[in-house]
Amino acid sequence: MREVASLEELQQLAELLDIVYYEVSGRRSDGFDQPDDDTEEESGDDHADIQLMQRMEGNRLAVRTRALVVTSEGRMVADVAAVFRTREPVRIPAAIAKRFAAVIATPVTRPYVREAIHQSAVKLGIEAPLLSVLDLEEIGLLPSVSEHDPHP
Repeated sequence: MREVASLEELQQLAELLDIVYYEVSGRRSDGFDQPDDDTEEESGDDHADIQLMQRMEGNRLAVRTRALVVTSEGRMVADVAAVFRTREPVRIPAAIAKRFAAVIATPVTRPYVREAIHQSAVKLGIEAPLLSVLDLEEIGLLPSVSEHDPHP
């Protein structure tokens, strides 16, 4: 089995095959209390928790972005995967797979996640939260400020 040597090589080999939704859900905070409600997010602060997962099987690489957004008005979840395919099965070193997920796949899934969160809020009749755009410095597409500024 061929081993991928760089992010650039994987980017050339991987073709976007599909976008898959694993979960899209929303729940208002007001209304009737239900005994089964999980109270995991009772902090009172608006926040977003975003997770990135990846899986390689044969010649398919799936990268999932899951966002949990909690506001004072409700709770929304969007879990979306970008599925890529290579022409042949390849072995991808962990560091390259992680970089591919952050730099290539996340920008693909992010608009779908944002749209799902927004649509859930609209359907619930609550204010739609805005997820920030990708931080290009955080995923390494731009050098950090500390690398530019010799005087922090």
